Amino acid sequence: MLSREVRILFGKEWRQLLRSRSAMLTALLLPVLMLVVVPGLQMVAASAGNPAAGANIPRGVMLPPGLEAMRDDPKAMLRALLPVFIALGGLIVPAVTASYTLISERESRTLELLVALPVRVGQILLAKLLALLALAGVVTLMLFSIDAGLILALELGSVGYVLALLAVLLSALTFSTASALLVSLLARDFRTSNNLNGMLIGPTIIACFALIIALPSPTLAALVIAALFTAGAGASIFVAMKVISFERLLR
Repeated sequence: MLSREVRILFGKEWRQLLRSRSAMLTALLLPVLMLVVVPGLQMVAASAGNPAAGANIPRGVMLPPGLEAMRDDPKAMLRALLPVFIALGGLIVPAVTASYTLISERESRTLELLVALPVRVGQILLAKLLALLALAGVVTLMLFSIDAGLILALELGSVGYVLALLAVLLSALTFSTASALLVSLLARDFRTSNNLNGMLIGPTIIACFALIIALPSPTLAALVIAALFTAGAGASIFVAMKVISFERLLR
């Protein structure tokens, strides 16, 4: 159960997000591209192909375990790539939204008002974390339902595969929100915050590709990716609670 202070701070953060045009445009446009347009076109194209045709890879060519199914199934590559698209959609939205809202809040000096309130730094961080996660979650989950419907309707994957993708999305949202919150609170300006977020997202996506290639099943790869995102979110929240103080908030 959330404390009264956290609920009040959450309401303030939520209203601030809704008033930010830049944050709302980012939360709407980027997910549509990464979660619907790009994967949707690929799913329709894959379903329109010959289901009996493989990738015409010579039998003598060795493939990593995650790509071995491509020999006989033209849809295997799409199933392998979908976790990456889902993860990217979940990573980008909270990172950019946090930069817009938190840096602008620091520049407008509204953070200084929190010092006068009878609240702890942990309560402020929790309220910001929940507000960012709520905004990103509402948008991305609605868009993910379109992907899930296409996957099942076009017979591109099983229900278990869809649930694994959902786990990737939820864990990516949590990880990105926690890490972006930490980065934005420590960064002094938009440029530094965006650079740090980019440095974090880039290697993360490369690691997702590596896991997909190395593991024999896209469902297994998605579950492993979700577990790692969850661990990263926990680490980011732990660090934030340890290093963030009112003095750092106001710097």
